[in-house]
Amino acid sequence: MSNNTIGKFLLRLRELTVDGNSLFDMYQIGEDIGLVDRIQTDHIVEILEKDGYIGEHKGNSKIGLSDEGRKRLESIQT
Repeated sequence: MSNNTIGKFLLRLRELTVDGNSLFDMYQIGEDIGLVDRIQTDHIVEILEKDGYIGEHKGNSKIGLSDEGRKRLESIQT
């Protein structure tokens, strides 16, 4: 999975988070950035969760941006 795709996923999650909600469907985010199947989304979420940038709620497809993820995105933008 390319770093560009992972970055797009994380940025899209942040865009959604700005609206005040904290949990979002990971598969909808995958569709939003043009992923073709759920396997790709699962892989990206696995990477981002392992790196500590998102928190996944086991048993469903809802994810949220972690404090570490917010810090990472802030460092990219400055």
